[in-house]
Amino acid sequence: MYRYFIILILFLIYQFAVAQNVGQPGNDSIINYTDIQGNKQGKWIRKYDKEKIAYIGYFKNNKLVGNYKRWYYSGALKADINYNADGSIGYAKLYWDNGKLMAKGKYINQNIKDSIWEYYGTDGALLLKESYKNGVLNGNTVAYFRNGNRSKCAPYNDGKLDGIYKEYWEDISGLVRLEITYKKGVRYGPINVYFDNGKTYLKGEYFSDLPHGKWTIYNKDGKVEKEMEYYHGKLKNEEKYNEEFKQQMKKWEQMKGKIPEPTEEDFYTPKQKSQQPQNEY
Repeated sequence: MYRYFIILILFLIYQFAVAQNVGQPGNDSIINYTDIQGNKQGKWIRKYDKEKIAYIGYFKNNKLVGNYKRWYYSGALKADINYNADGSIGYAKLYWDNGKLMAKGKYINQNIKDSIWEYYGTDGALLLKESYKNGVLNGNTVAYFRNGNRSKCAPYNDGKLDGIYKEYWEDISGLVRLEITYKKGVRYGPINVYFDNGKTYLKGEYFSDLPHGKWTIYNKDGKVEKEMEYYHGKLKNEEKYNEEFKQQMKKWEQMKGKIPEPTEEDFYTPKQKSQQPQNEY
């Protein structure tokens, strides 16, 4: 009985010693270790198969610490993230399988986006910048054309559009095509649409997300083409306007102005479609 007791004590001492030594970057003596609480500790290596490594990282109490790398099945680097000592902050670079940078930014609490994130196409072009606060959009989200000019600018406050949302003409840097005012995610205030010569095409107002008051359409020379009156979303004297015009106005009304998350087609140039990553991080 005494002998078994001694063995148990020695086993517990060993477990304690292991727990103290693992979980530290640079300590590679034990790999893929899980402690008695079920937490990953120390160096971990995962493979797609016997030869191909999926990731290498260091864990401390089930949280990544130090450098973490992940690879595509092809062997190309997929993610390179450097975490601080307790894993609360990580600076990430994510890659396409052609070696080009896909995205970079800051994580908090392992995988929550924070601060500025940038996204790139497979050709290296910057396509989108987002500002986060604890995983929620906060600040300006800016999209870009492939020529480097701004495409859209959307101001967010606590995850909701708040301020003047803008879209731009592609070929003239900084020339505004559309402006809509938002308050806490709701269209509230002026809408202005412009020709590519800078002159006003449409001018109107929103009230609680609905067209309200006088709306005016101009031609390229600046002359008034049409005037209409809205009352809380309903067009007065609707019978005066032809079907084509009403459909055009309906299209404007349906446009909420939010910048969508980038799709695959946004990121790929036609010649690079074959380089699509098979396993996104």
